[in-house]
Amino acid sequence: MKRKSKLMSVLLILICLAVLQTLPVFFLKPVGSITLEERNIRVHFQLRDEEGAREVFDLLRTRSSQIYQQMNYTPQKPIDVYIYHTQKQLAVREAGLVTLLVAPGWHIGDSHGGTIMMLTPYGKAETHNHETILNATLHELVHSIVHYVNPDLSYFWDNGIATYLAGQKPLVEYYNSRPLPSVDDMHIENGIKFGNMGGYAYSYKYIEFLDSAYGWEKVIAYARGDGGYAEVFGKTERELYEEWSEYMSRGMDYPYGSQSKSKPD
Repeated sequence: MKRKSKLMSVLLILICLAVLQTLPVFFLKPVGSITLEERNIRVHFQLRDEEGAREVFDLLRTRSSQIYQQMNYTPQKPIDVYIYHTQKQLAVREAGLVTLLVAPGWHIGDSHGGTIMMLTPYGKAETHNHETILNATLHELVHSIVHYVNPDLSYFWDNGIATYLAGQKPLVEYYNSRPLPSVDDMHIENGIKFGNMGGYAYSYKYIEFLDSAYGWEKVIAYARGDGGYAEVFGKTERELYEEWSEYMSRGMDYPYGSQSKSKPD
């Protein structure tokens, strides 16, 4: 009987810890939050982060219509954006307290279920500054749209589209320090592994290549799930990969294609 009582006590403790661990996920709004709202965007923030939040709000209000058009998406309701003062506050809202143990220092935002969570542009993060954090909000906006139009899109494609439309163009020198991802690497769904292999930069270049060679209409048709590689591009994934590899080896100067101008400069 004592053993059973101990087991029940341990089980109860584990349940309480699990509840405490996940509790922050259900309270996305910062304490005492203020809201800025227009037809398609709602930004929630604390008073101390008002300056950064207003910059996020103005950027999304200015650029969101263009991105909606590029994604061929008509919003049905405002997208909620939550601004946090520190990376820790952001991390615990994503997956609970355990996230504090594994969240990388470069992490500044995410999108879950169409909701955007961001570090304030005035926050501190490895490899980031005010402008890169601010522009990352556009990246997360694309993720939010993908959630509604094609939640089954691969991690590589999802981040490639988001990075490309947000104008987060990597420096050419970046590719000298990491090998080109393999076809298998392009199917990695783990965010940390993806980031460590240079997935954000390489997925940008993959989308850039496809846009240049085949045109934005085909890129977005595939991204929206209107067909597979063969139906949309008339090529297999492996064939496109080989063309992309050649594109990268030539210094990203593709010799033919539509040279689409639909992406932001």
